[in-house]
Amino acid sequence: MKKAAQGDPCEVCGRADYIAGRDHLGRARCADHPDTGGQDPVDVVCDHVAALDPGLTRDEVAAAVRTTCQRPKHHRELALALECNPRLLTGEGVHGPHKLILLIEELLACGARNILLPACPFCGTDRKLRHGLDGQRACRACYEKFRILPCSRCGRDKPVAAKTVDGRPLCHPCTRADPANHELCTRCGRVALVVRSDGDQRLCGRCFRAPVAVCADCGRTRPCRFAQTEAPRCERCAARLRPQEACSRCGNIRSVAARQPDRGPLCGSCSTVPVRCHICGKTKPVQGRGPEGEALCRVCYDKHSIARRDCVQCGVLDRLYHHGLCNSCALDRQLTGLLAGRGGIVQPDLEPVFQCLHRGDPLSLLYWLREPVPRHLLAALAAAKGPVTHDLLDGLQHPARAVRHLRAALTADGVLPARDERLSELDRWLPRAVARIEDPAERQVARSFATWHHLRRLRRIAEKQPVTFHQATVVRREIKAAIQLVTWLRARGTTLSTCTQHDIDDWLAGDVWLRYIARSFLAWSVRNRHAHDVTIPHPPKDASMTLIEDDQRWAHVRGLLKGDRIDNATRVAGLLLLLFAQPLSRTSRIRLDQVTQEDTHVMLTFGSHPTVLPPPLDALVLELVQHRYGYSALGRSVDHPWLFPGKAGGQPISSRQLMRKLTAMGIRARPSRNTTLMELSAELPAVVLSRLLGLHISAAEKWAKESASTRAAYAAELSRRKATGGSYR
Repeated sequence: MKKAAQGDPCEVCGRADYIAGRDHLGRARCADHPDTGGQDPVDVVCDHVAALDPGLTRDEVAAAVRTTCQRPKHHRELALALECNPRLLTGEGVHGPHKLILLIEELLACGARNILLPACPFCGTDRKLRHGLDGQRACRACYEKFRILPCSRCGRDKPVAAKTVDGRPLCHPCTRADPANHELCTRCGRVALVVRSDGDQRLCGRCFRAPVAVCADCGRTRPCRFAQTEAPRCERCAARLRPQEACSRCGNIRSVAARQPDRGPLCGSCSTVPVRCHICGKTKPVQGRGPEGEALCRVCYDKHSIARRDCVQCGVLDRLYHHGLCNSCALDRQLTGLLAGRGGIVQPDLEPVFQCLHRGDPLSLLYWLREPVPRHLLAALAAAKGPVTHDLLDGLQHPARAVRHLRAALTADGVLPARDERLSELDRWLPRAVARIEDPAERQVARSFATWHHLRRLRRIAEKQPVTFHQATVVRREIKAAIQLVTWLRARGTTLSTCTQHDIDDWLAGDVWLRYIARSFLAWSVRNRHAHDVTIPHPPKDASMTLIEDDQRWAHVRGLLKGDRIDNATRVAGLLLLLFAQPLSRTSRIRLDQVTQEDTHVMLTFGSHPTVLPPPLDALVLELVQHRYGYSALGRSVDHPWLFPGKAGGQPISSRQLMRKLTAMGIRARPSRNTTLMELSAELPAVVLSRLLGLHISAAEKWAKESASTRAAYAAELSRRKATGGSYR
């Protein structure tokens, strides 16, 4: 016989000196009271479940017991707990053992109806009860609330995740950052925290990707948490549902990433704990770690050899993007996944698109593919039939900006033929615009005006040079004014063919400046006999010219020359405006062949003769020629003829973008150009001005006359003040 443990007497007589064994429920029995029942503990559990839920068979219940409890000891614990308190299966399961909660979950998965899964007794939420607290089962959040201690490494009061060798507590972030808990990732070869182990495969956070499922919140197919459950949730929805509070450091309302010792919430940016860099010694956020786990900042990590590893696919030594792949191989895999068919092979019709995108900057393309719109756009191309054409892109129901950038990259690479996009956009916009006119005859008149008066002229222009943004805007504005006039006349009870001058005068009285824009349409209608004896006069012009002070102009020049923090393209564009009166629409389309260098002189051709650039503008232009990278993720290369590349691949920057940059610096384009032209016209003959600046001779002569009259008026004013003894100020 065995001596009974203290507090473990015989179940029948209560003797606590010796026991002969235990019954089927694990209770102590002395030699005088042996267990004569011999019932299997699994059968005891089946009896209790059958009494509550007859719908489950004994085989199903027994299988659930053996699934959740593999050891006989746990079978006896379940049976004993149910014998002592049968209500554990009907809502009081928090007072039972841990295996009981697992059994209830398994029975509910088998279809049990009368068995209840208890909520957390501390917070009342329906969460998994995997921890014990004060003799009850508790969720992880409540369990960790009672285990908050100062972390021995970062000093913050946080739940204890682990302990050091000498028993000091560690919080979760410090536990994850501890090199002792890092292992070798079997995919990328980095020594990092392993987030998923599957057999012999161990994956770090960069290489592991959650399984793809349909998110229960947003309905999109994305990598999701809980992908094997009935309610998978993607990362974006999970982040959106996190509790948000006002950060105690920056004041912004963000998701709570950590808390201060006084329980003040901290957002993700403010919760990052700076660490002393092992190389430079500066206290900065950790970007990576060295071979021995030493902390490295971003600058030092990028320079360290550990940041470069052999690509598992091509073997090149480079910064890896993910899954052990370099940027080029990662881009190849993503493009293949988006453009390939069911067999995993890119169709011949899409091969030019694949090669065009693959020739760009891999990292820029990978950043571009992180967004859902580009991915959906490429997937739509893969789902379409036939080769990629302009008509196919026009028919895609995707954001116009993404389609425009992809079209520009394909056109610059030669996959698509070149065409004037502003003219094509007007052709697509016109049917939608005139559809607002209800009367078919008047709708046809407006369409004819747009087609034969404007679009025909733009097509002639497009044969020689691209249609500018200003030209397209003027055409669109006049067509809108024509539609508004026809609609206004119809609402007034008249039509274009029956309206009188009195009607037109009333039209002008409403909004003087905007309604004068319909003048071209009304004149065209009279010439083509759609209207009779009506006219809109020219809008009143402001005789004054907007100028800036000459001192202010030179102050802007000095600011651009000394502005080392200003990007080079903005400096050059501003100096060409302030020194040579070049309009931004022309500056944006300067080509490389317009820049020439002879001996020590750098020349830029604006008109028929090259103009020598003064220093230091010449050095800035040469630097811009060497480093003229655009901002586009697609087609991002130097294989283009533009001095000022833009966001669209193979296209120059728009004049609007240059204007925004100069306006942000306080430089107004039109007044600055007027002042520059006024100064140059006073110093140079009209013929020379025309040849050097690219002005038409008539425009140069007008500026010369304007400059002469302005200076003569100024001299006369000075003489008058001298004669009268007036002030010069």
